[in-house]
Amino acid sequence: MLEPREKQEFDGMVARLRDTDPGFARRVDRLRLRQRRRWLVSAILLWTIAPICLVYGGWTGALEAVLAVGYGAWLMRKRNRATDQPSWPQSRRPTAEA
Repeated sequence: MLEPREKQEFDGMVARLRDTDPGFARRVDRLRLRQRRRWLVSAILLWTIAPICLVYGGWTGALEAVLAVGYGAWLMRKRNRATDQPSWPQSRRPTAEA
């Protein structure tokens, strides 16, 4: 965990990096999009396999189906949370100190 002053310095360095090297920032943003897409594909595959486990797996298949559905839901929640937070700050934001 960073101290508030250190966090502000770090955010400033990241903002300068984004301003000076936009190509690097685009590549980092693309990596993040790929990761989100991978989470989506994994969740869909888990949800597709769950009914198959139920039909052919007996009681262990039921357990596997529950785990697959739960993990798929966790991946989607993680994917949606990643959308809410920017990977890089867009610009320097002044901190409000009271």
